[in-house]
Amino acid sequence: MAEQERTDVKAWRADWKHYRQPDMQAEPGGLVFLDETSVKTNMCQLRGRCLCVTRLKASAPFGKLGTQTVIAGLRCSEPTAPWIIEGAMNRAAFEVSISRPSLHPP
Repeated sequence: MAEQERTDVKAWRADWKHYRQPDMQAEPGGLVFLDETSVKTNMCQLRGRCLCVTRLKASAPFGKLGTQTVIAGLRCSEPTAPWIIEGAMNRAAFEVSISRPSLHPP
């Protein structure tokens, strides 16, 4: 049996649709969705292909290679509280990102 077919989950979803969704639809500017994405700078190709008579020229980032994570709150009108951290997201970074007062609705 799928989780959404359980009676307790059905009741919770019905409450959500009846009580929470109308409030969210009435004031969509108060909603903040937390988004996280990461960029790996060490995934640059080191080799390539070209014609036999030409030399392959390409550029790659120089310096510290690794992962950077971008965390931001997304609103209807604009992104809010962007934050870039070195490395992957972990629990400590997540807790710091949601404890910032700039993520609260204006």
